Amino acid sequence: MLTPEDKQLIAEYMGWELSVYSREYYYIPKNGKVVYFDLTDAGLCVAEMQKRGELHSFLMMDTFNQISSWSDFIADLFNAENFFNVMSEWLKERGK
Repeated sequence: MLTPEDKQLIAEYMGWELSVYSREYYYIPKNGKVVYFDLTDAGLCVAEMQKRGELHSFLMMDTFNQISSWSDFIADLFNAENFFNVMSEWLKERGK
C-alpha cells in the first residue's frame, strides 16, 4: 500500500498539486477537469519517464532485476500498486 510519503514523491515527480480541501493529489489535463491521483495513472508516469529519458533507469533498478522470470517481471510491472511502490523506491534511490 502506498504511504502518504510515496504519493508525495510520485506527485512531485509528476508536477501534481495537493488539494487543500481533500488532501489528495490532483492534476488538470487539457480538458480542464480536475483528476485525482489513483492507481490508473501508471501510464501517465511511464509516459513522463519516457519524456525525461528515465524509463530505462527505472526498468533496470534492482527491484526488477531480482525477479526470476520474464513473466513475473511483466506481471509485477503491470500491477498498478506494485508499479507505484517500485516507482516510489526508484525516486527515493535517485534522491540519495
